[in-house]
Parts: sequence; structure tokens; C-alpha cells
Amino acid sequence: MLGPVAGRAAVLDFIRDGHTAQTGRMRHYLSNVVVTTTDAATAEVRAYLLQTRNTGESIQMISTGVYTFSLRRSDGRWRIAELTLTLDNAL
Repeated sequence: MLGPVAGRAAVLDFIRDGHTAQTGRMRHYLSNVVVTTTDAATAEVRAYLLQTRNTGESIQMISTGVYTFSLRRSDGRWRIAELTLTLDNAL
């Protein structure tokens, strides 16, 4: 099961554990990126996902889905406030 994961330490642990468990080189390709600014301090970004794995012997398409990013402007920089990944083939 993927998530939810909240808080900096939990997110970093989630990423580290996933990286340790993976085989081959994984890539997340984002396309059709649409940014909707709701005001000067917040925005929403949606993008399609295509995830692949290259083992050196074969390249596999792993999954497709949609990323939704809620962004918040802080100290002149945009930061991810919330990230949701909806996989088309979630198990």
C-alpha cells in the first residue's frame, strides 16, 4: 500500500525504503503538465505519469497515473504542500 505519508521524516523514510527495494533503474516521466494558480500563494499542478524500469536486459512499463501537486509559496519559493499519486493500475 502506498501512503498516505505525512511529515518530512516519514517522506524521506518512504523514499529511502522504496529506493532500497527497487531493482533496475526506475524513471518517472511526467507529461501534459498543467499549472493552475489559485492566488499569489497557492497553485495546483496536474501531470500524467508513465513509470518505467530498465534492468539492463529489458525495459518495462511499470505503471501509468496522475500526479497532483498542491503548491504553496513561502519565502519567495514554491514548495510542495501535498502530493497525490493516483495509479491507473494500483494493486
